[in-house]
Amino acid sequence: MLHPLLSCSSWSSEQQPAQHIINYNTTTVASTTTSFVKPVQYYKTEMMADLSKGPLANILQNSIENILSAEQQVQDKDVAPRENDDFALDKFWQDMNVITQKLSFECTKVGICFTKSPVPTPSETSSLMTGVEGAVLAMVSVYFRLSPKYGSVLRSNVRHAVVRAIQAARNLLKVIKDEGGEAVAERYHHSTGIVWQGCGSLEVCPRDNKAAVLKELRGQNSLVSDAFTEISEAMEGDGSGWNCMGVDSDDGMEEDEKWTNEDKDLIGPSVNLIKAAKILYKRVLAAVEKNGSCTGEDKVKELDQLYEDCNLVSRTVDTLILELYPPLNVSSMEEQSHYLANLLRTALKTCIHSHIVSEAEQPHIEFVYKAIDHNLDRMKEKLSEK
Repeated sequence: MLHPLLSCSSWSSEQQPAQHIINYNTTTVASTTTSFVKPVQYYKTEMMADLSKGPLANILQNSIENILSAEQQVQDKDVAPRENDDFALDKFWQDMNVITQKLSFECTKVGICFTKSPVPTPSETSSLMTGVEGAVLAMVSVYFRLSPKYGSVLRSNVRHAVVRAIQAARNLLKVIKDEGGEAVAERYHHSTGIVWQGCGSLEVCPRDNKAAVLKELRGQNSLVSDAFTEISEAMEGDGSGWNCMGVDSDDGMEEDEKWTNEDKDLIGPSVNLIKAAKILYKRVLAAVEKNGSCTGEDKVKELDQLYEDCNLVSRTVDTLILELYPPLNVSSMEEQSHYLANLLRTALKTCIHSHIVSEAEQPHIEFVYKAIDHNLDRMKEKLSEK
């Protein structure tokens, strides 16, 4: 006799190849998985099988390895996407949403079956694993249809979300295999919830390259803004305590390094370069939101290049901040400040020669250019007086 959850006629698609799952009826999947959006009630039983060995363990381990192989294929950036002249981004997301629901559905089914007694037989377990593996392979298949010409930042966001969903499915099977028993019913519950979260990350993934670039730029902007706030607040004091945060000052350790008044005067231009980076992000975000477009491969590439240039700015701000804290290394501060200034100029040049900067944004760009030059001149002047 089949396990009750395996006798449902809606499971028949499990034995079909990945392409069938891609074409799985959206309405059917949506309606069948709606009931699984809410937390599932898991039941503890007096006796649960030891799944760490025996035929069930072998079946689960094979699926874990197959899913890991699919995950590694997605993570391998050298694997080329499948070019398709008939590709449409809207259709891509429609298919990906169907597969996302399918994977969530199959993993929820597995979680329920292995927290009820009796646990599935080897034959039933194989059928369950076919469903999960099929959904994973279908997700991978859909992912590789997304060409980089639609945006490398978009593809990177989708890749990250797909990997997260696949990892969550693999982790669920690993928990079932390694920790089977009544004591881990709650772990099944938690792991299934992680699968829902992983699938949910695909549902909220940016839908085009403009949205993906805006998402990344906002994250970078947040880091740069935090860095500027941090160093500005430190400048109100003497910079002490930075290298031993959370350590009791009365435990006999050496006294904290501090800025001298000369140090604080020297780092002023560098702090203002970080402020210029903060202004750059504000202007770039506003320009991309207002003028950014994905209608054409050239515009998509311009958005990708803007992301790359700004990403380097964000990373260098982080490095420069560390060089500014006491004990101040003047040569390192000067080197990183000039490097940041060059990266800012590169990002500004990319903006000017892209479609995102209109005539109305030109004065804002010129202001940042002047701020960079002014603060480099001030730094040179102060260092010459040192």
